[in-house]
Amino acid sequence: MINKAYKVMAMAIVASLVLTMSIATPLSAQSTQGASGQSNPCVTPGQSTTQSASQSAGVSTGPDNAGAPLDCWLALGGHQSHWYKFRYGYNARTDKPAHQANIELAIDTADCFSFELWTPERLQAAKDDPSIGPVGTGTPKFMPVDPKSSSSKNQNPLLLFWSGSQNGSSTFYVIVKNRLDQTCNYHLSITGASVFYPKPAKK
Repeated sequence: MINKAYKVMAMAIVASLVLTMSIATPLSAQSTQGASGQSNPCVTPGQSTTQSASQSAGVSTGPDNAGAPLDCWLALGGHQSHWYKFRYGYNARTDKPAHQANIELAIDTADCFSFELWTPERLQAAKDDPSIGPVGTGTPKFMPVDPKSSSSKNQNPLLLFWSGSQNGSSTFYVIVKNRLDQTCNYHLSITGASVFYPKPAKK
């Protein structure tokens, strides 16, 4: 009877291990999936540009599904765009002065990228009046080599930057654009005490 009990226990343990392994495998596989079911769009070392560009297909290419930037490097094909969205919140009683919103775009190839900052209202107005431009654009970040010089040599061409504030709350879009024919990689960050991101729509 004792031997039979041990056999039953052993079989139960083996069954439990098999069940645990079968559950754990899908969970680990999900770590490479994006929120939309797409493969993880983040660029990893050693990937070809074709693989990287294909992976980034899950990143928003228009205003409808735009959201927060991912904390990783992404690939963007030639003459294509990625869209991001954030909310700038202003409290007249506490925000004195108004907090800065900071946008930084690190890039792997000089002159490959640009980025623009738009409000929904300005985007809509630009449809009827092409002369209307963005609220702001990224420029090479000032990183002085010679503090006494104003030369462009003091700018980092691999880091585009914009910073600003306002006395009012607004929604903003950040459009990252690849200006070249080739695929290039970038890392976008949008930070600031008044920067918030919209919650994903419930499905």
